Amino acid sequence: MNKQINWSRWALPIFLCLAVILRLGTFFPSVINHDESTYILIGNGVLHGQIYLVDSFDTKPIGIFLVYALFNFLGGGSIFIMRLLTALVVGLTAYLIYKLTKKASGQSVAGQAAGLIYILLTSIFKFYGLSPNTELFFVPFAVGAIYLAWGNDRKWWHFILAGCLLGLGFVIKYVIAADALAVGLILLWLGWKNKHFWRTVFQFCISLCIGFIIPIVAVYVYYLTIGAVDNFLFYTFEVTSRYPVQASWGKRLLFVLDFFGRFFPFTLLAIAAWRKQKIQPSDWQYFLLLWLVCVTVMTLLPGKTFGHYQIQMMPILAILAGHWFASIQSPLSKIEKWWIKRGVLTTFVVWIGLSIGLLVYYTSKPDYPREIAHILHENMEEGDQVYTGNYHHIVYYLLGQTSLTPYVHSSLLFYEHHLDALGIDLMQEAKRIVDEVQPKFILLRKNDIENELTDYIYQNYTLSKIELPDKVWLLERR
Repeated sequence: MNKQINWSRWALPIFLCLAVILRLGTFFPSVINHDESTYILIGNGVLHGQIYLVDSFDTKPIGIFLVYALFNFLGGGSIFIMRLLTALVVGLTAYLIYKLTKKASGQSVAGQAAGLIYILLTSIFKFYGLSPNTELFFVPFAVGAIYLAWGNDRKWWHFILAGCLLGLGFVIKYVIAADALAVGLILLWLGWKNKHFWRTVFQFCISLCIGFIIPIVAVYVYYLTIGAVDNFLFYTFEVTSRYPVQASWGKRLLFVLDFFGRFFPFTLLAIAAWRKQKIQPSDWQYFLLLWLVCVTVMTLLPGKTFGHYQIQMMPILAILAGHWFASIQSPLSKIEKWWIKRGVLTTFVVWIGLSIGLLVYYTSKPDYPREIAHILHENMEEGDQVYTGNYHHIVYYLLGQTSLTPYVHSSLLFYEHHLDALGIDLMQEAKRIVDEVQPKFILLRKNDIENELTDYIYQNYTLSKIELPDKVWLLERR
């Protein structure tokens, strides 16, 4: 494969096409994961003049909503195009992983394999990359930053740019700080090892820090200029600190083991590459281990065992496993010879098989939010509005309507830990929705959570004669 393809020219389009082909089946549903619905709705609002943390609220930094505002603009509001753009981001990340691996180890084949493995890792399981989450969008910034920071020919401005990339990733999700920590630690260690520690500190690390804070300061200044800095500080620091730690350290350990077990074939390749010393040079080998430790610890700190957190670990696992395909001096085993001879055909078969499987799976499933949006549209007149309650809030978007509450994510008004962390007066918000906005219809899941909001809804709304699928009540104003 390496002799037949000029990878320096074709790597980017190849990775982009492979990501699109593999993830094609995911372009069609209205909802894969409800977090994406929040990004779409708030991003659409930002595109049309709303101010995040003033007109709409969530627990994430502004970056992901700016990404979806851009996606909305580029795709004309099409969910299909947004998923296509997400696949292109995955392909771009694979390309950056290829470039980084090739630069650090000198092994083009290892880079090719690492890029392919990353696309596979992020395109198999629903909550581990198939559903668009923030991790998919900040990982390329982390990989790009490491690419700029690695090597002997680096200048101070490389670190300014690397820091800016990490800072941009930080305003998408704060956990990229783990990647930044790994970069800083390896720089200090290499500086000490090569006897130019203070040069490393003042020329490289300080430049990295300056670049890192530029995007963060830019966001702060933006909120300062519009008079909403208190909102920014509250939702950035106070809200985050209020969330309870939910998982014991035993569950967190199982969470880590589940990740490596879930992707066991690639874990085995990574271990084999490490044992056969295919990961060279040693500085690169140790950095990958340091990077993996920093990121793994970061995924455990929140105490939540959400699978999408571990997308942040996938570039490292992909690079480690990709090195198994690197050339070595020791004799090849029969299995290695089989893979080298038949690897292209095997990869092609797996890729097409997974792509077809995902396409069949997602296109054969009922798209209940679309069905419900269609039913509502048929029974609504101009000016009528619907409150989606604790159902999929993508229904707002499908109806061409904005969220009737600034707390867009459907869970924020229905789970106690969100209400406490965000400091929401639930009864006040219930009266605002029901008495001030006065939607014609309200959606509530059958046999789901009940609280002050649902109680107030039941006092003012009655069950409609219109039946909806997906175990959803349609309530109509009395």
